Amino acid sequence: MTRRPLFYGLCLLVGVLLFGIAGLMHPVLSGDGAAQLSIIAHTARWRFIHWALLFGLAFMYAGVIGVALRHNDTPGATPGRAAVRMGAFAFSVWSINILFMVGAGYQLARSYTVSDAGLTGTHAVFVYDMLHPMGLAAERLATFMLGLVAYMFGWAVRNGRVWPRWLAWMAWVVALVNAAVALIFSEFLNYMYYAQGLFVLWLTATAVVMLAERRVGAQHAAPLPSPSTRA
Repeated sequence: MTRRPLFYGLCLLVGVLLFGIAGLMHPVLSGDGAAQLSIIAHTARWRFIHWALLFGLAFMYAGVIGVALRHNDTPGATPGRAAVRMGAFAFSVWSINILFMVGAGYQLARSYTVSDAGLTGTHAVFVYDMLHPMGLAAERLATFMLGLVAYMFGWAVRNGRVWPRWLAWMAWVVALVNAAVALIFSEFLNYMYYAQGLFVLWLTATAVVMLAERRVGAQHAAPLPSPSTRA
């Protein structure tokens, strides 16, 4: 039971719920820089959405650590350790665009809407147009690296044989889709977010398997006999 504590499973579940709900609440940004700043400014819960995404990332990565720890002392230990180390870099890059949006993006949108489209508004659009592509490039790189993380975890699950094999196959499908989307499509398209959503779905399935395994293990754990029984 020490290899599948409740903490990691709950962290993973809370993380995917936060990230998934916030992602569904996020408006689709379209048009030029001015149009996107206007959408940001008129989204009442903009900062709440992005803080939920950021804290969701933190919870999800804590859960990912638990996935790797669960496969210690199994044949899946090596790919599990590789996945969690690659995941540290992937999740850090994944957060770059979100951090930009919750901070600079929000402030630029406010400057644009209160400036009556004068010189301040022009500067806000210019800064946004210069910096936002960097965040989108980070999204593309993160999508590719999440594919690598899913591929490694697929081997951890496959070799470890402590969880269902379909979870490994699901991870490999996620890896293929994320890598293909990141390599083929432009970062200015929304396909990156759909691929990332597929990775979050795999984490959701993993959280359910992790928590279900703990519950089954607790039900089958035999109590120690009392001293009177031993006598």
